[in-house]
Amino acid sequence: MEHPGIRRIKEGYRCFSEGDCDGFVREFADDAVWHVRGDTPLAGDKVGREEILEFLRSLAQDTHGSFMIEVHDVLANDLHTVVLAHTTVNRDEGTYTADEVHVFCTKGGRITEAWGFTSDPGGRGKFWF
Repeated sequence: MEHPGIRRIKEGYRCFSEGDCDGFVREFADDAVWHVRGDTPLAGDKVGREEILEFLRSLAQDTHGSFMIEVHDVLANDLHTVVLAHTTVNRDEGTYTADEVHVFCTKGGRITEAWGFTSDPGGRGKFWF
């Protein structure tokens, strides 16, 4: 039987791939935090479901809907869900593609924190500047 955290995350990524950012954050707690690391204009903590939603919408808008995440695997227990994925993003400035790991903390069935880690932080930095 598949862990409920896996089902929730897969549904969220399906929503994101269809341009439904609201669907992606549906399982986030109201006070969730999305930690964005690095030296890009995107870096910084996004606090609260609404701020996370606006962040995701801005990514979709800035990339003209080209932000694609191909989920390779999802691992979960009652506290964490980990997504192994491949990301491809296109903008006028070029293309960014990398393997990524996304980590989600859950409490009471809601996502409370999230982090994303890329295999190409230098490429990501150049892409977003």
